[in-house]
Amino acid sequence: MEKITEEEQKKLQRTLSELRNHQATAEALRQNLSLLTASLSELSMTVEAIKTIKRLKPGTDILVPIGSDSFIAAKLGTTEKIITGLGADVAAERSITDAIVTLQDRMAELEQALSKTREELEKLSTRIEVLTPEAERLLEKARKAQP
Repeated sequence: MEKITEEEQKKLQRTLSELRNHQATAEALRQNLSLLTASLSELSMTVEAIKTIKRLKPGTDILVPIGSDSFIAAKLGTTEKIITGLGADVAAERSITDAIVTLQDRMAELEQALSKTREELEKLSTRIEVLTPEAERLLEKARKAQP
């Protein structure tokens, strides 16, 4: 029975610690990817809704969602302006075209963030794949060395 050296034991602890940290970070990145994807999807649907409204005539009957799958009937007042959020609970009235451009800019930013997050997750996954066999080898050696 081969005994695990003190150096190997320290390496095992460092490797396991690094693996746990990388796995926790990877999980956080996966959650971030999910949120970014949901935000991108919402923005895409918003742009499509605005484009649809742009094609309608003022006075057209529409259904406005009020939450919990509930709607209220309304008449479209204008198809020239829309109120969009600027951030920090601030909104402004803009032309439909400006609103679409702003939302598409946000979509581009989200797509960049998604790409960077995917790259980070891929690098972490590669590092985890490299560390796992080494940790398993050292763990197995430590198990065999136990009386």
